[in-house]
Amino acid sequence: MEEQEQTEQEQAEQEPVKSIVEKAIARQEDQAREHIEKFGAEHPETLIMRGELAYSYWQSGRHTDAIEIEEDVLEISERTLGADSPGTLRARVNLAASLWSAGRHDDAIRIEEEVLEATERVLGRDHLDTLTARSNLSFSYASAGRSADAIKVLEQVLEDRLRVLGADDEETLDARSNLASSLWASERHDEAIAVEEQMVAESERILGADHLDVLSARRDLASSYRAAGRGDEGTALQERLVADLERVLGVDHPATQAAQRTLDEN
Repeated sequence: MEEQEQTEQEQAEQEPVKSIVEKAIARQEDQAREHIEKFGAEHPETLIMRGELAYSYWQSGRHTDAIEIEEDVLEISERTLGADSPGTLRARVNLAASLWSAGRHDDAIRIEEEVLEATERVLGRDHLDTLTARSNLSFSYASAGRSADAIKVLEQVLEDRLRVLGADDEETLDARSNLASSLWASERHDEAIAVEEQMVAESERILGADHLDVLSARRDLASSYRAAGRGDEGTALQERLVADLERVLGVDHPATQAAQRTLDEN
């Protein structure tokens, strides 16, 4: 009974929020119609406004409605702005995101591949938009279970970020982490651990040995050692981790206690 009352209360609390969102979308729909009547469907500001409406649909879970608008915006953009214009590329990216959310993963990936090809050709392989497009594609490959494709692209992502952004950039560290995760998912454990070791070393150099991100990376590496059957290395690293957490966060901190439990259990 209490559970039912709690559910009903939660639903009642959500109703005002839902109503606000629906009213906001209704206003956007009216504005889009007015803009089409005043300036025409192909006016650049109309395309922007309709794109914003599609984004609101996407945020509220109305993926089919978002896709319908985004396909139309993309068709108009390609015809009026050109296939390689920034506005057209943005329209492709937005459509890919909605297709992915709707479960149409193959269609989304096909568009992301097209975006990467066009961005690299138009802006160059070292442009930040190209780096982002390649990273997005690697994430989609990994999420779709295409591990081999993900690893191939992630290796390129890491190489590009090292060259363009440098080893110390946060996005470069993220690229190492993503590559290690994909290698591990593909059961290429030794390669994954090698990347994790590099990540720990780089993180310590950049952030300092006591930074929380470094401690987290060390925890993950210790876990990988154990999972790969390298128990002695895992235990040694876990002991160091516990000592560092005690010194940095204190003995009673939940993270310290969790690390100590892991050490005791292994």
